[in-house]
Amino acid sequence: MKRNRYSWINGLIALAVILPILLLVLWSVSTRWPWPELMPHSFSWRGISDLWRQNYEFTQILLSSMLISIVVAALSLFISLATSRAYILLQAKRSQMVLYQTLSLPFVIPAVVFGMGIHQLMIQWGLNNTATGVILVHLVYSLPYATYLILDAYQSIGLELEEQARLLGSTAFQAFRLVTFPLLLPVMATAFSMSYIVSFSQYFLTSLIGGGQVRTFTIVMFPYLQNNDRPIASSYALVFLTFTFLVFLVFEGISKFLQRKYQTSYYY
Repeated sequence: MKRNRYSWINGLIALAVILPILLLVLWSVSTRWPWPELMPHSFSWRGISDLWRQNYEFTQILLSSMLISIVVAALSLFISLATSRAYILLQAKRSQMVLYQTLSLPFVIPAVVFGMGIHQLMIQWGLNNTATGVILVHLVYSLPYATYLILDAYQSIGLELEEQARLLGSTAFQAFRLVTFPLLLPVMATAFSMSYIVSFSQYFLTSLIGGGQVRTFTIVMFPYLQNNDRPIASSYALVFLTFTFLVFLVFEGISKFLQRKYQTSYYY
């Protein structure tokens, strides 16, 4: 009975994920789909052919967007590892609370308010209309997601295993690399993917700080959404989903490969 109930819930979750993707596929090849018809009245390859016509420019924009998001995700991962370790090592509860609350500020401050304030600083620093400026503002909103994920895992693992390794003669770096790092790999892959998605989907901050000079995937896609051009917007959305999923699979595979490698080196 319990198994049937869970199967029913899993089916609903699968439907909630698959149905919107199927709708995107239909919208990408349709021209007219009036309410309340279940299927489009006519079909067209206009959305897909538009992407195909601007193949070179589209590929450049997609690759630059992926590069920016990968850099943001890598920086988020590195900083969140250091931040989580510092949090664990802090003995004062008040210091831990201040650090924890500081990390939540990007969730509290609206992106519009933050963007207007940081835009002035970027102009003063000469980073407006540059990829570096875009990476920095993306990092502010990606970092909390990665840090909270890794911090929870770090708190569960603790430092006791590292301390045991130190007692057996390992250096501090060896203890971290061979003990804690392999245990953190699954959540690191999740944190990387989350940071990548947050960066890749940013529109407002990219538009404001990039000033139209830094063209990312969302900058190109958003006007079609705004103009209600659903075939082209749906085609862009499908590309967005596909490449995000591919990046997730790649880094999940890297995580599993490293886990096997470190487990082998640990036992032998």
